[in-house]
Amino acid sequence: MDDSEYPEAEDKERLEREWDDLKTNGFNTLLTVVEGGYTKPFDHTTWMHYYTKVYNLCTHCKLGPGDPSSKAPTGILYKRFGEVLTDYLKERRISTAQSGEMLLKEVVQKWKNHKLIVKWMQRLFVYLDRYYTKHNSCDQLTEFGLKCFFNEIYSSIKIDLRNAIFKHIHRERTGENVDRSLLKDAISLFVEMGMSSLNVYSSDFEKPFLKFTEEFYEREAAQWVAEDSATEYMKKAEQRLAEEAQRAAAYLHQNSEKGLTEAVENKLLADHQRTLLEMENSGFIALLRDNRLDDIHRTYRLFSRISKGIDPIARLMYEFVTNEGKQIVSKHSNTTDLCFKAYTNDLLALHTKYKKILAEQLDNNPTFQKAVKDAFEAFVNQQLQCIVKGAAPRTPPAKVYSSELIANYCDMLMKNVVEKIGDDELEDILEQVVAVFGYISDKDLFQEFYRKQLSKRLLMTTVNEDSERSLISKLKMRQGAPYTSKLEGMITDKNVSQDLQAKFKQYQLDNGISFGFDYTMQVLTMGCWPAFPMHTLKLPDQVEGAMERFQTFYDSITQSRKLKWVHSLSTVTLDALFNKQKFQLQLSTAFQACVLLLFNNREVLTGDEIAKELTLPWEEVKKALQSLAMGKYRLLLKDVAPGAKVLKTVDETDTFRVNTGFTDKSRKLKISTVVAKVNLKASVQVQQTVEEDRRHAIEACVVRIMKSRKTMEHPLLVWKETEEKKEETLSHHPRSGNASPSCPTISSQTPAISRRGSKTSSSGSTSRGTLRRRVFTDMWHK
Repeated sequence: MDDSEYPEAEDKERLEREWDDLKTNGFNTLLTVVEGGYTKPFDHTTWMHYYTKVYNLCTHCKLGPGDPSSKAPTGILYKRFGEVLTDYLKERRISTAQSGEMLLKEVVQKWKNHKLIVKWMQRLFVYLDRYYTKHNSCDQLTEFGLKCFFNEIYSSIKIDLRNAIFKHIHRERTGENVDRSLLKDAISLFVEMGMSSLNVYSSDFEKPFLKFTEEFYEREAAQWVAEDSATEYMKKAEQRLAEEAQRAAAYLHQNSEKGLTEAVENKLLADHQRTLLEMENSGFIALLRDNRLDDIHRTYRLFSRISKGIDPIARLMYEFVTNEGKQIVSKHSNTTDLCFKAYTNDLLALHTKYKKILAEQLDNNPTFQKAVKDAFEAFVNQQLQCIVKGAAPRTPPAKVYSSELIANYCDMLMKNVVEKIGDDELEDILEQVVAVFGYISDKDLFQEFYRKQLSKRLLMTTVNEDSERSLISKLKMRQGAPYTSKLEGMITDKNVSQDLQAKFKQYQLDNGISFGFDYTMQVLTMGCWPAFPMHTLKLPDQVEGAMERFQTFYDSITQSRKLKWVHSLSTVTLDALFNKQKFQLQLSTAFQACVLLLFNNREVLTGDEIAKELTLPWEEVKKALQSLAMGKYRLLLKDVAPGAKVLKTVDETDTFRVNTGFTDKSRKLKISTVVAKVNLKASVQVQQTVEEDRRHAIEACVVRIMKSRKTMEHPLLVWKETEEKKEETLSHHPRSGNASPSCPTISSQTPAISRRGSKTSSSGSTSRGTLRRRVFTDMWHK
């Protein structure tokens, strides 16, 4: 029959007949088999039989050229596909009288059956998916089948189903065992009802579930806070978070894990953070105090999960570390015997403790690193009060800085103590010392103290150059090359001097010169070494001759260089005879040697006579006499009246004589100068030197600024000076820290410069509020 002709009436009858067969023998058989528990209702032959029926109906039956597509065989079959699914679902609606596990099982089973039925029906009616739904903008058969379930089953039971799921989860949270696979299947229904979207899952399940979770943990957290310590609370919270993570992985959609975790964290941690951290015997302060490392790590691990959760912990850590540090400062302050070794060891122990906690318990978190850094800076830069021994009543305590004490500690390490410490241990100690040094704001003060001590080590003792260079390199890494340039120059001078000594000995051999004693010298560059007191000293004639010979030699190999002799740094070895016993005396200064040599020609000398003979200041003579008459080896005796108490003080009127009865088992005696553990006078001198250097640096900075600006308000000038000094410091090295002068120092210095500069100006007046260029130009040229 031609396609343009109208179909016979038999075509409609054929359509109805074939549909009845499909419904009765096809769909009903499929329904019976699936509900009976079988997953493959048709063999290949049966499936081909019904597929062919559908294909023939769609391609050979035509109901009229003017009929709309919905009246065509494909449209009719598509409609009846939905009707047959709807009818069977209406017959199998789930009773809302059921609840709990029975409801979950029935819903899950019916959903599984429906998906299997839709799958096989789609395979039978696949021709519709290929041609009809695609060209008529209709739902695909699988999606059409899911919508039927949504309308007929899901819409009526979704609330009951959700409540049943919540009850199961609540039972699991309270310790009961539940069927997780059943929960997973039930929850997946919410996901699949979204038809490739999570909107249904989010609105019908996820949001109510999160609210249900928050209510549960709000009640539980309130109970824990009332009953448990912070430590026990943390353990329970950690366990709950782990359980919820497992729960989310077991039966929730993967997108729900983040929301569930945040809900639990907010209720268990964020809402009670302050209460937990500040609990009296189990809060974070108590954990630090008792060194409970596992609990510290657990606290950090939990609160790092919430937004800004570690900031309150870092504040508590800052306060605790600061208090511990202040206790160390207080412990060593207001004493007459301030021991730099004990003080620095306490600082290093504290730093090591918190460095370990930062690394092992706090994952070197930058927030906690900053808290510890700020804490150390808060107490390390406090001044220690040292009571001046023997001072007059009501004399205020002397001020001692950590920079000086740490420099003294480094000096101790680099001396004889180094021989007792292995290289690896020494490297670890130096690393710790440099780390603590990084917290000092007066780094220039440390530099000056360390430079003076290094000079004495290089000139008066045998040093381990590798150790010296190791410490300097660590300081260089932290502060930059300009900070350590003078220190490196001093070591270079030491090596250059050794070469110069070898040349001088060769010069002596070439010219047949012999002094009758060993004579060595060190030539130092004035720009690198500290300023030493240059006292005039009457030396023995032999020594004077040796000095002149060296001067002649040095002038012959250099041009336009002038030597200045620093006798206070000289060391001398003398052979002495006491009580018919020979001794070798290793004297710390040439002053001691010259004092002893005077007694070769005189039996008794007063302190004043010694000072005049040697042309030395009394203070230097006094130190020498104290070491010779009051020290460990009493080579001289101070005359005292019979029955009078021997005092350890030395006066200019005191008389001294050789101790002819002196004896000792050892034949080599090292005579050291009497030095206090903290030399307050020397400390004050170094502080004054550093303050003077700072003053000059500030003045130079002010001049530079004012030469580029005609007029500038005082507050703005102070700010500009501060910023420039910071930039200058950072340009040397980015880790230099607080090495620039403080704002109060700059602010107080600027008016002083203004007043001094105003004296050179013609007008003679300069206000504090405005500084003019003319004033600083005059001072610059002067």
